[in-house]
Amino acid sequence: MGIKRYENIIKQANRIVNESDVAYVSVLDEDGYPHVATRSPRNARGIFSCYFTTGTSGNMAAAVTNNRKASVCFQKGNDNITLIGDFEIVTDKKTKEDVWVDWFIDHYPGGVDDPEYFVMKFTTKRVSLWVDRNTAAFDIRDIDKALTTRI
Repeated sequence: MGIKRYENIIKQANRIVNESDVAYVSVLDEDGYPHVATRSPRNARGIFSCYFTTGTSGNMAAAVTNNRKASVCFQKGNDNITLIGDFEIVTDKKTKEDVWVDWFIDHYPGGVDDPEYFVMKFTTKRVSLWVDRNTAAFDIRDIDKALTTRI
């Protein structure tokens, strides 16, 4: 049966992630302790990947620079989507422009060229879901291409 048995829960989880305004992002600080902060996800591709921003001089940017491992959690009602994976620091201007939204100007007055504008791409490796009282846990690589195109 494999991963196909999770098709419906994955579809629901993708919808929740894509519609979420807030995620809980956990990174490891310089001492190896978890640091959790809320962030606004941008350009989410369901449970597979999404982007986040933070200030270059902040704790999260320092943590991601030193250790790319992270966890991102999305919650809606009683549903919980926990993603485990890695961050990649984004430096190309085109992607930074694609991630930008108007209200970021309050945090980064210099726009996409503001030195404080730090963009990170999260890519999932493992997934743990609790959606509609159903649970699923799997490695993202286990989702075959046929299932991914239907989701």
